[in-house]
Amino acid sequence: MKRILFSMIVLAAFKTNAQTLFTYGNKTVGKQEFLTAFNKNPNPNVDRKKALDEYKNLYINFKLKVQSAYDDTLDAKTSFKTESDNFKRQIAENVINDEANAKILLKEAFDRSQKDIDVSQIFVANNGDSIAARIAIYKAYSELKAGKKFDEILNKYCNDSSIKAAKGSIGFITVFSLPYEIENIVYALKQGGFSAPYHSAYGWHIFKNITDRPAAGKRKMAQILLSYPPNATQAEKDKVDSTAALVYKKVLRGENFGALAQDYSNDYSTANNKGDMGEVGLGRFNRSFEEKIFALKNVGDISEMIHTDYGIHILKLIEIIPIAKSLDNADYAALLKTKLDNSDRLAIAKRNLISKWKELTGFRKAFYSEASAWAFADSTIQDKSTDDLIAVANDSTLLFSFKKQNVKLFDFIQYVKNVRYGGNDNGNGSKSFGELIRMFEDASTGDYYRNHIEEYNKNLQQQLNEFNEANLLFAAMDKHVWGKAGEDTVGLKANFAANKTKYNWQPGVAAVSISANSKTLATDLYEKIKANPQDWKAIVSAEGAKAAADSGRYEFSQMPIKSAFEKKAGFISQPERNGTDESYSFIYITKVFENIEPRSFEDARGLVMNDYQQELEQNWMNSLKKKYPIKVNEAVWGTIK
Repeated sequence: MKRILFSMIVLAAFKTNAQTLFTYGNKTVGKQEFLTAFNKNPNPNVDRKKALDEYKNLYINFKLKVQSAYDDTLDAKTSFKTESDNFKRQIAENVINDEANAKILLKEAFDRSQKDIDVSQIFVANNGDSIAARIAIYKAYSELKAGKKFDEILNKYCNDSSIKAAKGSIGFITVFSLPYEIENIVYALKQGGFSAPYHSAYGWHIFKNITDRPAAGKRKMAQILLSYPPNATQAEKDKVDSTAALVYKKVLRGENFGALAQDYSNDYSTANNKGDMGEVGLGRFNRSFEEKIFALKNVGDISEMIHTDYGIHILKLIEIIPIAKSLDNADYAALLKTKLDNSDRLAIAKRNLISKWKELTGFRKAFYSEASAWAFADSTIQDKSTDDLIAVANDSTLLFSFKKQNVKLFDFIQYVKNVRYGGNDNGNGSKSFGELIRMFEDASTGDYYRNHIEEYNKNLQQQLNEFNEANLLFAAMDKHVWGKAGEDTVGLKANFAANKTKYNWQPGVAAVSISANSKTLATDLYEKIKANPQDWKAIVSAEGAKAAADSGRYEFSQMPIKSAFEKKAGFISQPERNGTDESYSFIYITKVFENIEPRSFEDARGLVMNDYQQELEQNWMNSLKKKYPIKVNEAVWGTIK
């Protein structure tokens, strides 16, 4: 009995929440929709019940105006559709990034950026025999697990001479230095640990964490490069060496490094900028050169003369740029996010969502002959005759479908053309039909999901509805109120003529309001105008954009200054600061109006426009309420607190 009673109470509560709060015509608005809208901008300083009462009337009017926009088919306008589609695309990418765990990927990238890893590898290239390469790498892996030394196994199995010569060294890496799949392998290794064999497009790899360290960050460097001429003789090299030694002595004596770079350096990309190389991080140069850079410990340190294939380098440490220690560092977080967006990891995470999207979107593959479809597509792309193929495949052949869309062979043909034109098929049609159709299915699934994403995400649907309704409200107001009032000069003048007594000037002044971009300039202008008030225009104009003046009539209750003023012609107020910026203003009174005077239509136009707009809006609302009668469910309204 208790269970039945409890169920009845829960059901009653559910029904109350689900009930309609009010109707307009045959349209309904639920309690939750109203509360969601109200709670977006709560005012804690106003009695909630009073605020709810006021908002109820505002929300009813809002829904009526939006409905009027639909009645006028303003939602069919190209401008509305374009803005709605652009907004949906923008928030859709944010939602998809969330689905792809972009925040987790960002945190992962930050954590990895705190550590540099010295990586080596054993590499066995395919060299045309991928089976032999696989056998070799697994033998190497087995011997490593048996305790054999990494260097010994490297020399025994690695078949790449350059990697052998470098003793397998990749050097220190950090986040984004390597492809994401390899980075995942490397950052999972403990110091001294090695990975299982990894297969790339080039062959097989085993990676080893030689050592790791706290992230070294970046260095801002300058250099002087004295390069050898192409195909230089020994005599020419000796001459460059001699000059380099001379320059190096000058540097060590404390002569200006930037000036020496401009005079001697052959690296013209940096010489003209005093040798400035900008920020240097891991992976920009080869390991030996990188080690020379990071060996400099103190700002101002000078390297030894460094010999490379390019010539002789002299380096200077300009600045040490440490890695940020928290994602609260907005600049660093933004830098990581940009790298994340441009990297393969976010794209990989999004690709991993395709299977889920296919299920959500109702993806169904059609029955068709792949051979016939490809023969027709290939012939069409190459502008060959398809007459003998039309019976078994044509533009209308169904390839697959989603809940609300069929995808046909014609669409696939256009896709293949774009893929080849964009260079994603090596430009020569090397991808098979199977590869291309899978790419097309995945791309089509992504497009369909993005185009219908509001059907799968309630929060996004709500954001999109709010955006669209706000735009429709603006369009409806412009059509029925703002635009109408602005164009109806006859109506404005008639309104003015019928209500002239509302538009009188109250007692006030005619005055010039002078503003300046600083207190010093405002004080200077004040003194000059006080001495020669009749020359105010020339005095202000002489300051160009730094000062401005505007003449007008002001009622005493609407003076553009806060300080006390004298009601007499010739009065000049003291300069006072405008809000929180550094500008200052003061006024110069040219005439006093003691009596109430009628305004002209032009003087009253702004006030008349406002009143006329209110009249138009009220008439519009009255007609809408007749068309869509309002009925409030008082029982449900009584439950809102």
